[in-house]
Amino acid sequence: MGESNWYVKACKGTARKWGDAVPDPDTFSRKCEQSVSREYRDALRFTGFDLEAFETVFFSYFGTLAVFLILFGLDLFLLLTKSFDSRTLSLMGLVTVFVPFCVLYYLSEYVKIHAKLMKIASLGDIPEVLSYIVMSMKLVPNVEHAVLFAARNSERPLAKDLKKLIWDLNLRTYSGMDEALLSFADLWGRNSEYFKRSLHLIKSSTAEPDEAQRVITLNRALDISLEGTESLMEAFAAKLKTPSYVLYSIFILVPLALVALLPAVTVVGVRLELTDLVILYDVIFPALAAVYSEFILMQRPLAFIPLRIPDSHPELSDIRQKKQIALVLAILASGLIIPSGYFLLKAGNPGGFVSTTPLEGLLPPTLPLVVGGTVGISVYLYLSSAPYKKIRDRIKDMEREFSDSLFVLGRRISEGKAPEEAFAHTARAMEGSRIGDAFEQIAVNLLSMRTTLKAAIFDEEFGAFRHVYSERIKNTMLLFTESAHKNHEAAGAAVIKLADHLKELAGVEERIRRSLYDVTSTMRSTAAIFAPLIAGITLALSEVITKILNQVATRVSRVPADLSTLPVKVSPDTFVQSIPPDQFLLAIGIYVALITAVLTRFAGAVEYGGDHTQLKYDLACMLPLSILVFAVSTVASRVIFRGLV
Repeated sequence: MGESNWYVKACKGTARKWGDAVPDPDTFSRKCEQSVSREYRDALRFTGFDLEAFETVFFSYFGTLAVFLILFGLDLFLLLTKSFDSRTLSLMGLVTVFVPFCVLYYLSEYVKIHAKLMKIASLGDIPEVLSYIVMSMKLVPNVEHAVLFAARNSERPLAKDLKKLIWDLNLRTYSGMDEALLSFADLWGRNSEYFKRSLHLIKSSTAEPDEAQRVITLNRALDISLEGTESLMEAFAAKLKTPSYVLYSIFILVPLALVALLPAVTVVGVRLELTDLVILYDVIFPALAAVYSEFILMQRPLAFIPLRIPDSHPELSDIRQKKQIALVLAILASGLIIPSGYFLLKAGNPGGFVSTTPLEGLLPPTLPLVVGGTVGISVYLYLSSAPYKKIRDRIKDMEREFSDSLFVLGRRISEGKAPEEAFAHTARAMEGSRIGDAFEQIAVNLLSMRTTLKAAIFDEEFGAFRHVYSERIKNTMLLFTESAHKNHEAAGAAVIKLADHLKELAGVEERIRRSLYDVTSTMRSTAAIFAPLIAGITLALSEVITKILNQVATRVSRVPADLSTLPVKVSPDTFVQSIPPDQFLLAIGIYVALITAVLTRFAGAVEYGGDHTQLKYDLACMLPLSILVFAVSTVASRVIFRGLV
């Protein structure tokens, strides 16, 4: 595990190429081994990185030295080409010293940081993976078989740790599955006490002589994991409120409030150029907001793993052509809207529609540029993501219907019905649903092709679920095929138990989403309405201030130059704005679009775990709405404030 990680490659490559530079490699290696803590060794074991302590220490020193030399060389180059004041020189020196120390800390602590992120990401996997183990244990009371099933058939990060457990077991690292499971429980117990308790209960269930008591013990193990995950996500939701308010206020409201004040700073001698405004509002503020939002999301357990729809799906056979068409349509839409303001100016600005001075006309010529760019991006995102989302939504519908269909299926099988008859009956009972169509296809496959039950469901050419990319549905049906060889009563009871598990998982997910709703709804309403609304109003206020300052500059220019009674020297240039209103609007409009993207990404990752298809679709819907509110707010505010000046 971990062979493809950039850190492992860098450590191995650095030690191989530059390790001879160490005067006494053996002594250096021994000192490194003695200096690392137990926490570091546990993290190295948890990540699966095939690294020695001296390799990580050597790379951290080497990387820090390399960064210092790069910064020092850059300082020398700048000093030789240009002169700087003392304040700038001090800042350059601070950066040259401070950044390498940050690099040293990050590289030396990377293994522990990566292990922590892996554990956080895996905490949300616990109920899903444990449910596979418990369901398998109810059908076949064998721990090794259950763990192997969960490891092979789950794509969750936690399943990778189970695969490593199986691998270590095969290598005789442990004397048996009991020892391996206890070791695994102790390793995870430091981060998740409820997972440790669940694993101990699963192990103890094998010693129960009574079947009913064994099932009760397994149910309790699953209940503990579900309750633990739910409390974990509720704690995350509670801790999420303060950081989200900080994101909302400091990184959004404060920059937007400053928009109205920026024209006034020229009075005190600070003259902002367009480059300064772009760097501040289109680079620094969005970057800070994005970094802070990602820092918050790093603390989120991934309770919902997004579905991955491969391009090999039959409905995506022409996806490349669709994306090309989407790109052409996006370019055409942008090309028609972006230059419209300047075309009207070229045509003599009929009706004074386009603004050429502060608060005149209806809209500045750069507003169509912001709107057109956003429309083009939204058209491409929507058309390129809609085919994937259509398939994803269909699979989600099947997941919601699946547990109910299993109840019906389990009842029919427990009555002694043949599998093809049971599936046909369930399809009729679930008529009109997507899962009913899939079950009908299974019945047809069993009757017409005389194939096995597993092939009727999973065959790559004709299986009913061959294009259902839901881990939950596929693994449940795999367990069903394993139980089908039992007598009809036992097989039916097994299917009903599977349905019960799915109902419990769905209930936990729904309660988790409700606990996160306050944050996600606030972020979405901010992205779509509040931020663009405030931006439009403050832009109009900035034009009010600009117009007032222009009037002051005009009056100052009429004052005779030989007046010496004024306490300070005042000239018209003091009040003239260095950034025209149309360029000012362009920079702020881009900022609104970027902030909308950051907040949409944040809300989506909190709610559904960062599904890229859903994110593209959400952006395609949110960006036009946000820019529409921004445009209407800007135009309406300019019209309202025009009569006040």
